[in-house]
Amino acid sequence: MLRTPLGEAGPVAAPTYRPANVVVLSMTTALIVVALYTWYPVLPVVLQHRGASSFAVSTVYTLISLAAALLQLQGGRLADRFGRRLLLALPTFVAAVLYGVVWWSSDWQLLAIALIVMNAAGALQSPSFTALTAESVPPERRAQAFSTFQFAAGLATLAGPALGAALLPHLGVRPLMGLTAIASLVAAVMRITLLQDTRRGHSTQALRIRDAFGGRLRHLTMASTAFLAVAALTVNGPFIALYAHNQAGLPSAAVNLLYSIGWLPAVALSFWLGRRIDAFGSARALAIGVGGHLGILGIWLLLRGELPMMIALAASFLFYQLAVIAWGTLRMEQVGQENAGAALGAIGTVAGIISAAGPILGGALASLMGPGGAFLLAGVMGAWTLLALRRLPAV
Repeated sequence: MLRTPLGEAGPVAAPTYRPANVVVLSMTTALIVVALYTWYPVLPVVLQHRGASSFAVSTVYTLISLAAALLQLQGGRLADRFGRRLLLALPTFVAAVLYGVVWWSSDWQLLAIALIVMNAAGALQSPSFTALTAESVPPERRAQAFSTFQFAAGLATLAGPALGAALLPHLGVRPLMGLTAIASLVAAVMRITLLQDTRRGHSTQALRIRDAFGGRLRHLTMASTAFLAVAALTVNGPFIALYAHNQAGLPSAAVNLLYSIGWLPAVALSFWLGRRIDAFGSARALAIGVGGHLGILGIWLLLRGELPMMIALAASFLFYQLAVIAWGTLRMEQVGQENAGAALGAIGTVAGIISAAGPILGGALASLMGPGGAFLLAGVMGAWTLLALRRLPAV
């Protein structure tokens, strides 16, 4: 019997670690991401070419973001009950079918619906990604496991657009969508046949959304929400690219190069960053990552010229990568073993929905205060992250 921070004592099997899961999960994710990112960066253009208005495109992106958050609690509960492997493999089969629909259809509305449903299926998977990665290795190797996954995903994110740039002029978008369907099907088969489950058992106490706001989860939810808001306002948002283009005067090609070159050190040094997390501890590493990312980004706002901005952005992204890896490790440390999927899902649902408002608020502040308004809000969210991290209970 094992008593955990999240519920009543329940039967938990002795740990059997399966490090090969990390390799399979990293490889299959990279396979999908490479194929997807050959065309996904031009999705707004594809939607418009198929008849969507600018407002419709913005609405689609908002709905995609919400879909990626709403079902995480349900996905975590299902993963605790039926295992991580099924919750990772079955939605991937669904994604393969939906990418087939995306390839077949020429209607923007059907394309949008398929992408929204696909992201909802991805939300069902999300807790299992974190749980399976962490549970497949001993606790002292978790940071390295998350580093492996982030390295593979980051490398694929760099390779996909480069491959797309070479193929799009000759093939167009539709064949690349079909390629993504095939890659997803291959990944789904690999996951259902090669992954081995790590579920340790779960208690009879069901977690609810409101549990993310109470007990030991409260400060972890606060830190996760603030950190995701930082990501939405900086790395995952439009404001860095807009500032580089509109305020620093960089052409579109230079902005694309800024991102692609800027990510190279973060991807290349992923394993080294994992070792730093082992040395610092995950909470401290997350704090260092967030502080370094935002601090250097503040310096970046003062720079002009392609090379200085590229160097500063690369340094900022390096700290962000440290934060992302540490965040995955920290969540598993804090939620404990029992009902881990449901706990991760509850936190992911709450944090994802709330942080989705970040770009809207950042855009409003930019309109009121100038282009630095969004980055000021990111700084506030960073301070919130650090405050919540200081209040986390010891584990």
